[in-house]
Amino acid sequence: MKRNNSAEPKSGMLTNSMDTGTSEFKDFQAILLNIAKNRSEAQKKEIELLSIKFQMQDYLESEETELKLPGYFLKEYLKTLDIPQKKFAHYIEMNPSNFNKIIKGERPINYELAIILGEIFNNDAMLWIKIQAKNELKKIQKSKTRRFSNYSLKDLIS
Repeated sequence: MKRNNSAEPKSGMLTNSMDTGTSEFKDFQAILLNIAKNRSEAQKKEIELLSIKFQMQDYLESEETELKLPGYFLKEYLKTLDIPQKKFAHYIEMNPSNFNKIIKGERPINYELAIILGEIFNNDAMLWIKIQAKNELKKIQKSKTRRFSNYSLKDLIS
């Protein structure tokens, strides 16, 4: 028999607010804390790496006004993995000073580097490019707002 997954649940955990003052909630919280405490170091690192990936995706989807450079996320990856910047730069066959400029946002991430970073950190190369593109657009829009307001389809066709 086929299940109807499109039907809205009538009751249950997802439809009712949770009372955090109950003993059941405290028991559930204790179980989750115990599970978290017993994770291996490798599991903890994997969760931290996933967290960075989710932060990158969230940044792309947010309307956040503060720019986060691709270098910011790259630095977070290196810090989480305890990899020195110089060692990483040599590994990807890049001059350490040029790599440092990427971290600081003084140099853009090119497509080849985006592919390398995607392979190393197990994410889509386009994620790196999209973050860079978002930042570039925001910088240009912020610095030349008046200039862009001069353009309109209405003016063009009238």
